[in-house]
This record gives sequence, structure tokens and C-alpha cells, in this order.
Amino acid sequence: MSCSLTLYKPSEFIRKTANGTLDMESSRKAVRDLAEVARFHRDSHIMLDLRDTESTISPVEQMKLAMEFGQYRQRFHNRIAVLIPATSERIEKANLMKRCMEAEGFEMKVFVSFEHAIEWFSEVAPLDPPH
Repeated sequence: MSCSLTLYKPSEFIRKTANGTLDMESSRKAVRDLAEVARFHRDSHIMLDLRDTESTISPVEQMKLAMEFGQYRQRFHNRIAVLIPATSERIEKANLMKRCMEAEGFEMKVFVSFEHAIEWFSEVAPLDPPH
């Protein structure tokens, strides 16, 4: 089975100021731009590779960013994989973001392995048994 994949760099959706803090307005605009791209690529999964980044985002900022994604929920139709470094701090932060995104109706999963993310994208969902 084929799998369509669209890869976005973190700089395309998370913006920070010169002093390293999250620039929420620029990030909101980037989410809107990503939503527009997702609308035109309905059959593509989205992978956000954050392995080479540092995370300074706070839990409140994560919730705000997830809520911004939620405003465009109808444009996102497939899975979102997030690749992160395999550190306990990053896994904890990514799992919080995952829960925030799931609360907004997204199917998102956190990975430390590119290959495992691709396997997840390639899974075939079983059909519901007939009643």
C-alpha cells in the first residue's frame, strides 16, 4: 500500500523571537499557512521533524498552539507524526502537545525514530466487522 507523506521543517510552523521565546503571533500565522497546505494535500500525512531543535515552549504555549491548530481542524484529515530527540524532557513535552492536539481532534503520535513514524503512516486500519 502506498503512503503519501508531507514533511515540514519546524521553522515553517514554530516561530521564536531573537531571545528564544515563542513568538505566538508568527506561530499562529504559520499554523494558518500549514492548514492551507493541508487542505490541498488531503491524502498526505504530516511529519514534523523536531530532532534538531531545542524546545523552550511552555505548557500554556503548547495549549495555545494546539487551540490554534484546532481552529483549522476541518482542513487536517490525516495523521501527524512528530519526531523528537530521545530525551525524557522532550518526550514529556511532546506527549503533552500530543494530548493537547488530541483534545482538538487530531490524530498525532510522537516518535524518536523516523522509520517507526513511516510504519505508523503505512498501517492499514481494519474494517469494522459486519453487524
